[in-house]
Amino acid sequence: MGATSQPTYLAFDLGASSGRAVLGRTGPDGRIGLEEVHRFPNGPVEDDGGLFWDIEGLFAHMLEAMRIVAASGVRPRAIGVDTWGVDFGLLDASGELLARPRCYRDGRNAGISARVVERIGARRLQDRTGSMHQDHASLCQLVAFAEREPERLARAARLLFIPDLLRRRLCGDEATDVTFASTTQMYDVGRRQWAADILEELGLPAGILPPVRVGPTVVGGLGEDIRRRTGLADVPVVAGCGHDTGAAFGICLPAIGGRACAADELPPTDDLAVISAGTWSILGVFVDGHLPSGTLPPTQFGYEANPDGSLRIVRNLTGGWLIEQCRKVWEARGVDCDYDALVDGARAAAGSERASAVVDPEAEDFYNPDDMTAAIADACRAGGRPAPEAPGEFAQVIFASLADSYARSIELLRERTRRPLGHLYMIGGMSRNAYLNDLTAERAGVRVIVGPAEATAMGNVAVQVAATGGAG
Repeated sequence: MGATSQPTYLAFDLGASSGRAVLGRTGPDGRIGLEEVHRFPNGPVEDDGGLFWDIEGLFAHMLEAMRIVAASGVRPRAIGVDTWGVDFGLLDASGELLARPRCYRDGRNAGISARVVERIGARRLQDRTGSMHQDHASLCQLVAFAEREPERLARAARLLFIPDLLRRRLCGDEATDVTFASTTQMYDVGRRQWAADILEELGLPAGILPPVRVGPTVVGGLGEDIRRRTGLADVPVVAGCGHDTGAAFGICLPAIGGRACAADELPPTDDLAVISAGTWSILGVFVDGHLPSGTLPPTQFGYEANPDGSLRIVRNLTGGWLIEQCRKVWEARGVDCDYDALVDGARAAAGSERASAVVDPEAEDFYNPDDMTAAIADACRAGGRPAPEAPGEFAQVIFASLADSYARSIELLRERTRRPLGHLYMIGGMSRNAYLNDLTAERAGVRVIVGPAEATAMGNVAVQVAATGGAG
C-alpha cells in the first residue's frame, strides 16, 4: 500500500462474521483492483439474555483502518460502507443510541412474522413491501421492540440501520438507501416510500424512519473530529449500497459495475440466476418489476432493490453459516479446520456411508445452535442416516445439502418466472469452493460461471466510482 496515481476508494465491507477495510483502485481499462487494508472479527455478543452487535467496536476498527490508510500516504477519492441487512439502532432526540443494536438472530423475534401476517395479510404484505415473511425482518424486530421495550421505543427520534449508523459517525448523514430499505419489510419499493399505513396498523411509529435515497450519492465529507482522529482529509462519503447483497448484485449492472466488475460476459437475464454466497447464500434473478400478485410464495421469495433502484427476486438461503459454526466447535476442541482441507476432506468422503446424509439447511435447528456439529449429527440420525464423525464427513454433508437447497430453489424460480435459468453466476466468498460449484451444477442442471469472490467490496467501490463521476 502507498500513494498511487490510480483513483483510489476506501470500502468498508462488514459482514455478520467479519469485517474489513479494502482499497479499490481503478485502472486505465476501468477494472477495479482490491487491496485489503484491515480485517477484523465481528459477531453478535450474547449478553443479558439477548444477542447484540458491538457497534462501538466496529467503528473503532473503521477508525484504525482510516489511520492505516492515512499513514500510507493514500488519499481516497471517497469512502463507502456496506453491511448485512435488516438490523438497526434507535437514537433519541440528542442523537444518542437508546440501546445496543440487536442481532437478527436474537431469540425474541421468534414467531413474530406469523403474527404480523395474521394482522396484515400475507399477500398484502408482500404486494406492498416485497419482502419475504421472516422473523428477522426489520419490521418483526421493531414489533418485538414495541412489545418488550415500549418505553424505550417511545423515546426514539430516529431509526437508523447499521451502515447508516456508521456513516452518520463519519459525516453526520441520517438517511438510508433503497438497497437497505428494501430488506426491511417496511418499504414500498414501487411507490418509493415507507409503508406507513402498515406500520401504523401494527402500532409502530413510522415517523422515526429515515429518508431513503435511490442511486449512488455523495452525502457529505468526513467530520472534523474524524479527520483529526485518523489523519485523513475531507474525503467524500458515499451512500447507495448500504446492503452488502445489493452491492454484490450491483456488479452485474452495466450502470454500476460495467467493465469495472463484471469480468465475464453474462448470458441474457432470462437465462441467468445469481448467488451471492457468504454466511448467507442469496439467490436472485433480475426483474423489471413485481410479478403478478400471488406468483411468489411470500415465505420463500421476496424483492430487493439494486443500487440503481431496479429490482431482483431473492431467496435468502443458508450459506457458509453451517461450516463456519462447525469450524468454531472444532477450533475450540483444538481440531485443524483449514477451509481448503475441509473441501478436500469433503471430496474424499463423498460416497462414504457416514457422509451420505442430506439435511435441510433452512431447518430451525440450524439457525443458532450451541453446537452446530451436534445439530447436524442429530438431523442425520433423525433422517435414518448415520451421523458424520470426521470434519471432512461433516463438510460433505453440508456442501451436498447446500447444493440440494440451491437446486430446489432454482427449480422453483424456473416454475414461477417461466425462465430457463440455465446459467448460475456464483459470486462472494464461497464461489471459491469449486467442489460446491460442481455439486450445484450437477444437481441444479446449470452451467456455473464463477465471478469475483470479493463481489461485495467490488460493488461498494463501483458505487463510489459512479457517485463521484467515474474512474478517471
